[in-house]
Amino acid sequence: MRNVVFMGMGEPLNNYNAVTAAVRLMIHPQVFALKQRSITVSTVGVMHRLASLARDLPGVSLALSLHAPNQELRRLIVPSAQAFKLHKLMAAVDAYMAATGNRVFIEYAPPVLISIQPVSRCV
Repeated sequence: MRNVVFMGMGEPLNNYNAVTAAVRLMIHPQVFALKQRSITVSTVGVMHRLASLARDLPGVSLALSLHAPNQELRRLIVPSAQAFKLHKLMAAVDAYMAATGNRVFIEYAPPVLISIQPVSRCV
């Protein structure tokens, strides 16, 4: 095992204590001895936990899943975006980068819109 990413299992920063405990085991020299930089926590942007992560595990990589290019569309796709406004989230990410010296990975894939046309019946 060389790299670990916390994502796709619910919001990792909403399960902060379990995620940080798991990371501490993974970086412990007598357990897995992974480098902190080889561990990434992906979040939709739980702002109040970014400062905690910077303080508790400053070497861990952070990825931010935006889901949309603006707040209005993001709010439709990600329910928590209502509480975590994009402009405030970007300020929290800037503070995280200043505190840790780490770059933050931005994850974004534009939504795919599928148009389904009714099929006419042949009689």
